[in-house]
Amino acid sequence: MRNWEIRSRNRNCSGCQAPFRVGQIYHCLLDFGGDEPRREDFCQRCWEEKALSTKKKGRDRAYWRATFKKLYQPVEDERIKKDMVQRLFEKYIRSELPEHVNLCYILALLQERKKIFIPRKRTRDHRGDEVVVYERRDSGETYMVRDPGLSLDQAEAVEKQIQNLIEAEKKSAEKDADQQDAETNDRDGKEDRDPEDGPRPLNEA
Repeated sequence: MRNWEIRSRNRNCSGCQAPFRVGQIYHCLLDFGGDEPRREDFCQRCWEEKALSTKKKGRDRAYWRATFKKLYQPVEDERIKKDMVQRLFEKYIRSELPEHVNLCYILALLQERKKIFIPRKRTRDHRGDEVVVYERRDSGETYMVRDPGLSLDQAEAVEKQIQNLIEAEKKSAEKDADQQDAETNDRDGKEDRDPEDGPRPLNEA
């Protein structure tokens, strides 16, 4: 059992390769019947001409229709500024450990409540595992998150674990920031000192 992180939506139609325009309707097909999930995005014309609507139904497929928006451009220090929940989600999404599958499912629910993740489809894969297909609203990144079927007590235990992890992440971030400030102050102090400053010989008056 594992989750999947899938690349974000295409900038070009998977059929005719024409670039999508902001505000244009597109159709997304997600096929997860193979070794790895494969995402394709089609413009309205290709969707109709290729009769692709027949492919949108199936046990190993997910489909949704959406409006193309300007892709989010991450800044260089995005990792530092990212929401703690998203940082934890990205840290454990590729893990196959059952405890991390549970963790990612609750983290995805938290992101859904904050309207950061859009649930596109709930389905089952070829093994019969229940899967939720999420799309990140600002970047178009797609995730397949397993629903482990947690009981209420299990879900509450995972939420407590998440709170502990968030506190640990905050302390780590604060420690890194303090260390960086100390290094910056030390470097600035060395640059401010005049190399010619210092004690003069007694015979200089």
